[in-house]
Amino acid sequence: MTNRQSSWLKLADEISEKIRTGQLKPGDQLPTETALQDLTGKSRTTVRQAIAELRSRGQIKTVRKDGSFVLGAGGPFQLRPGESVTSSTALTVTGADGSTRTLAAGTRIVVDSAGSASGG
Repeated sequence: MTNRQSSWLKLADEISEKIRTGQLKPGDQLPTETALQDLTGKSRTTVRQAIAELRSRGQIKTVRKDGSFVLGAGGPFQLRPGESVTSSTALTVTGADGSTRTLAAGTRIVVDSAGSASGG
């Protein structure tokens, strides 16, 4: 069981790295399960588990009958000074100390020249 688990996790990590480095870009379609099996030599179960892992990481979405598409690298990201982002849904912000707060939809977050973020 451990070998099988590490096999699908390793495959998920390999695909994740391609997303992180830009080899696979947002909107790109992943190869089909069968094509991934052929490319990697992994079993159907291993490929499916890897795809499920990437979905759980928020890196891909799967559309029934259309396939799996790259959403992005997922995880935390950095805003540079002068950049802003506006949430379209409620957003939970986690502080460095582990505390959380929820911002309402439409909240704009701006990073000032000192690198401090403010929401309003």
